[in-house]
Amino acid sequence: MAKSIRNAQNRNVLIVEDSQDFSNLLKFIVEDDGFVGVQFPLDGSSVVDWAKQSKPAVILMDLTLRRKPGMDFIEELKAEKETKHIPIIIITGRELSPREIVGLQLRDIGYLRKGRVELDEIRAEIRKAAGLPARKAPPGKTNPA
Repeated sequence: MAKSIRNAQNRNVLIVEDSQDFSNLLKFIVEDDGFVGVQFPLDGSSVVDWAKQSKPAVILMDLTLRRKPGMDFIEELKAEKETKHIPIIIITGRELSPREIVGLQLRDIGYLRKGRVELDEIRAEIRKAAGLPARKAPPGKTNPA
């Protein structure tokens, strides 16, 4: 089912999510759209090292993680020369304040809310962040994430 991706060397999407079920869903979504889902193990590994190794086109990040807050991971990624340019999309169940959302927008970080986002919206945000054109949605409704 893989679709062609413009930059074949940059097809990875790093998934930083501690809910195994949601991580698997995100992996399915990105792979259905022709990317390669790389699930980050929240076992003490360095997110910066994983990003350097996998060279993702996009990083999907939860904010509420058991080991360390997602914003701490984002700060680590943005502090490194090799990873600061990688687009990040936060997908979290936590509702952010308008001030927090503006802060993310100023840093060019996307924000989607779990439970209030459609699967096609996730796909579209990933494609947009990766610099790819939007994919035409098939007729009918999509399922909420």
